[in-house]
Amino acid sequence: MLWSLTKWNHKLSTMRLTRWWLRMTVLDRFILVSVCNFLFLIYSFFTFLIWLMNYGGRALSGALSSAGSNSLFGSLLSANIPKGLKFVLGLLNFVSGVAVFFEVVFLIFVFALSVFFIIDLVWDFLGTRRELANFTAEDDVILATRGEYIGGHPELPHSRFVYLIIGGTQKNPYVGIILPSFQPIKYKISEYKIIEYKIPLIDITSTKSSIDDKFGKPGIFIFSMTSTTPSIWEGSRSAINIEYALAGRKYVVEIGSFLRGNDEVQMWKNYLTCTQAEADTNKKPFGEWKSLPSEEKS
Repeated sequence: MLWSLTKWNHKLSTMRLTRWWLRMTVLDRFILVSVCNFLFLIYSFFTFLIWLMNYGGRALSGALSSAGSNSLFGSLLSANIPKGLKFVLGLLNFVSGVAVFFEVVFLIFVFALSVFFIIDLVWDFLGTRRELANFTAEDDVILATRGEYIGGHPELPHSRFVYLIIGGTQKNPYVGIILPSFQPIKYKISEYKIIEYKIPLIDITSTKSSIDDKFGKPGIFIFSMTSTTPSIWEGSRSAINIEYALAGRKYVVEIGSFLRGNDEVQMWKNYLTCTQAEADTNKKPFGEWKSLPSEEKS
């Protein structure tokens, strides 16, 4: 749900809180919600003890005051003990009131977080995956996902979550970084359209290209996997580094935190390898595979 609410606005998409939530896997979010609920139960237990002590102290004070009107011993006791306990009972009453107040605040927070987690999970499963299915339904798209653009593209200075696709043609495949927008370009999601930045898998410039030799020969495209994006829990996240040359300069684009986690990052690395190999050899990879069209749509 958070993705659907923020993806149309670039400023909201680059907020740290937005990226922090979307970066978490379903397991991370479940652990976060579970820990918050567990802490709420502990706090509720101690709040109940404080309230019980306050209630008991007031009951004792009332009992002593009542006893003072019935006997000499009670009169002496009620004349001394309530005065000694007055400050303690007042402090206990104040602490009890503050504890109950934060109990209500904590309850609202935990309830809202739990409901948000459930709605966000269902929304991602139904809405986001349906949009990704719309991408892959196109003839010139092999694979689509939602991931975090970490950085490296010369036209995108801000890290944010984006749609990612592997598309194009067999002779000119590319990785597309897609930002939902109101500007018309190509794909249509619901009633909105998108803007797209392309990273070529094969440099189609001729040998007369101005690419310097130190950046590799024209046509060289390198990608690797790293584990540099930290998880909020112990461990790390896989990311793909895409290295390519453009206009005589080398760029390294890093993407990670895919919708389906580290396994999907590995799958994308395999798909990138197979896409590039099919473009070079015209041999279709083994198993279920969707080849890109030989020519672009007219």
